[in-house]
Amino acid sequence: MTVQELQIFIDHYSARDFDRIKLIWNGKYGEDFADENYDFRVQVCELAVSRIDTVPIELIRDLYLETGKTSPMTFGVYNKFHLLADELLKRGGKEYLLDYIRGASHSMDTGMSSGRLTLSKESAKELLDYFDELKSASTNPEEQKLLNDLIRNRLELISNRVENRDNNPSKRKSWWGKLFGL
Repeated sequence: MTVQELQIFIDHYSARDFDRIKLIWNGKYGEDFADENYDFRVQVCELAVSRIDTVPIELIRDLYLETGKTSPMTFGVYNKFHLLADELLKRGGKEYLLDYIRGASHSMDTGMSSGRLTLSKESAKELLDYFDELKSASTNPEEQKLLNDLIRNRLELISNRVENRDNNPSKRKSWWGKLFGL
């Protein structure tokens, strides 16, 4: 598929296009894993992350969730998964918090990658407050399972971080960079 055709797909994405990116798994793992839409979905992801601020939020959500589903089967995660997670929360905010958590909850790999967030303290605080509201109000067992301490602590950590005085984001170290000395 050409870049132009992929861009048209991205620009005009709607719910009726979901079948082209959804996981269609052969039931096997690792080397034997196959997904009819895998190659197309990764092509869309690659173009989408290069222009992420112009991609419809619904497509970002669907790419994030469907790509995350493959993680337990492939024993890894798409290398730019964190960019989809970050954009989902930056632009989608509270409306997409549960989708963010669902995508992060597929495997240890999705959990770790989805934590590479560049949210502002204010956005993280807003999400944390909403998380706490959901946790106390929800009677849905699936939601209660998703609303776990790992995600809450992640949002709390970001909302309480001390801002770097250097306003150049490329010079700031993420928690990931600090942890691994990057």
